[in-house]
Amino acid sequence: MSRLVQNRVMAHKDLRTLSKYQLILARDQFRKNPPPHIKGSHQGMLEGDFALCISLYHGYELLMQMGLRSLFFYIQGIMDGSREMSRAKNELQRTPTFMELYHEMETMFLKPPEGPDEPFIYSHPKLERLEEVVLQHFNMWAQSSADKNDGVSTRVMIFSSFRESVQEIATMLNRHAPLIRVMTFMGQASAGKGVKGFTQKEQLEVVHRFRQGGFNTLVSTCVGEEGLDIGEVDLIVCFDAQKNPIRLVQRMGRTGRKRRGRIVVILTEGREERTYNQSQSNKRSVYKSITSNKNGFRMYPNSPRMLPEGLNPQLHKMHITCGQFDHREGSRRSVRGRRSHSEGRASLIHPQNLSE
Repeated sequence: MSRLVQNRVMAHKDLRTLSKYQLILARDQFRKNPPPHIKGSHQGMLEGDFALCISLYHGYELLMQMGLRSLFFYIQGIMDGSREMSRAKNELQRTPTFMELYHEMETMFLKPPEGPDEPFIYSHPKLERLEEVVLQHFNMWAQSSADKNDGVSTRVMIFSSFRESVQEIATMLNRHAPLIRVMTFMGQASAGKGVKGFTQKEQLEVVHRFRQGGFNTLVSTCVGEEGLDIGEVDLIVCFDAQKNPIRLVQRMGRTGRKRRGRIVVILTEGREERTYNQSQSNKRSVYKSITSNKNGFRMYPNSPRMLPEGLNPQLHKMHITCGQFDHREGSRRSVRGRRSHSEGRASLIHPQNLSE
């Protein structure tokens, strides 16, 4: 930041109030209208400084919202080259204070476990609160079911935006098996050497086993917010704040369908809390616009036809016969292509494999 300020491409900012949006805005302005005294290689160096600043800010967000372990996995990706950020790696390696922090995190998170009784390292206070909320839910449900003798099971869904955090939450909760039986769920894309994505087959397997009741807790990234038929969920826990109120509504819609549901949002005091409050304010303003300002909406009356003039489709009813689908045939065709992609990769369906 100090180099960007000295070259007058960034206004002097207190780092405690700096936002990623301000950094991206300043970088875009620099690209469109670079100062006349900055030319050639100097311009490229400042472009690299902007990129480094934005990368470090992402690490800072991980630290504040997800904890030290998530920050470590992110920095580790820079240091081992899997994120292909050589400029950031060289810069950080020349900073003794930062390398001291990195080696301290290596000692905490890379040492082999001494045994099953080794205490779990809570890398963020939110993790302890999450564990408390989930344990309380299952204990109260077990007590209630015993009193009623109805045998109805309960399920919990936990959302976190980052895969490393999903992995950490699953590892933490898996210590409480068999009361809490955890599965993870995430998207198909894979980035670098970090947590691998799920294949579509693995995704379907997770959803199926969660619906069948073999597992009672699903820890998911945002890919699980919509489009999944996972049945009734009694508790939703949001481990981070969403700026977009629609995302939060999608998460909340997973519970309370057939019986009373509960939603818990766990926030870090400060910026994340402000983000959540802003999201709630946006949601209220949308509700207010819909319910109170009935004359404020105008439907556009002149939408053109999707089909050209002269084409007028008619409904035609006919019987279609469909042959029996043999899933083994499709599997045989694609197994060769998939084998090279999946070799050497541990399945992430069960968190016992995550710590490995």
